[in-house]
Amino acid sequence: MFLTYVGESGLTGTTVNDPSQGHQIYTGLFIHESQSISVNGEFNALCRRHFGAPLGEEGAPSVIRPVDLYQGLGYFSSWTPAKRNELMQDCLGIMIRRETPVITAYINKQEFIDARAAGNDDYINRWDTPTGPLVNKFFFAIGMFLDELNMSSLSGDDIMDGTVPIANHSLVIAQNGASLEAKFMAEFLRSDEGMDATGLIDDICFVESARSVGNQLSNLVAYFVRRWLPNPDRPHPYFDGLRNNKVIQVIYPVTI
Repeated sequence: MFLTYVGESGLTGTTVNDPSQGHQIYTGLFIHESQSISVNGEFNALCRRHFGAPLGEEGAPSVIRPVDLYQGLGYFSSWTPAKRNELMQDCLGIMIRRETPVITAYINKQEFIDARAAGNDDYINRWDTPTGPLVNKFFFAIGMFLDELNMSSLSGDDIMDGTVPIANHSLVIAQNGASLEAKFMAEFLRSDEGMDATGLIDDICFVESARSVGNQLSNLVAYFVRRWLPNPDRPHPYFDGLRNNKVIQVIYPVTI
């Protein structure tokens, strides 16, 4: 079973026209349950190396906030750019060494506002905020990834017989206080888009981000995806490193 840790970036609450956050992003970091202990151990070791203590203990932050780390804010305001870069590289290295797959979905918030104002898109008109269509696209992307994994393990006879055993499942793990709500999974699985998503476990597990290595790493990826989206033709070393090393595998836009 895969534990799919949700990261997000670009959420501005009820204000969807923040010019500095034109896109809302979800990332799903797939960590197989057999790798969970080693990922946690490696992350805790790098925290001890950089902070002198695990997260939440004296001398260390309670959580690594991507914007603070990247821009040198909050806990990291006294850190040099080189020191912050080293920590970012170490965090990304946990995923790169394992080629831990990340599935991404995003929505252009201005396009959503314009479509809502025009009022002629029945699908978009169902939603009050960009989160609704983005959640559906994100869960659809997870289901597609699982389908591909399950299909890749089939024999020729299985394919000829139309037999598709569900060898890989995913439990979605989200952060308390973030934009995902427990009802979203049930609503998706009842929808036309979700009725064939047989690999998704029909529940969402909510955790405190400070206690979840996977969610903190996924948030970091989401932050770099958001920085890449407005200018995808420019170099983005952290994003490029994740994509070139087979971590960021698929990016699904919400088509409006």
